[in-house]
Amino acid sequence: MRIFGKHVFPRQIIVFASGVLFLAATTYDVHRSIKNNQTPPSKEQLEALQEYINSRRRSP
Repeated sequence: MRIFGKHVFPRQIIVFASGVLFLAATTYDVHRSIKNNQTPPSKEQLEALQEYINSRRRSP
């Protein structure tokens, strides 16, 4: 197969597409994590975290 005048094997196309897909997925995941961490935790979340911390301290 020829792309831009150069011979390209189908395996090269698959590897390139996999790399692009991996880069897009990691970029999306980082962006989503940053967006989710911009809002402060709610009062209920802080209480649940404190209860969890206290329960872990009690049981050695």
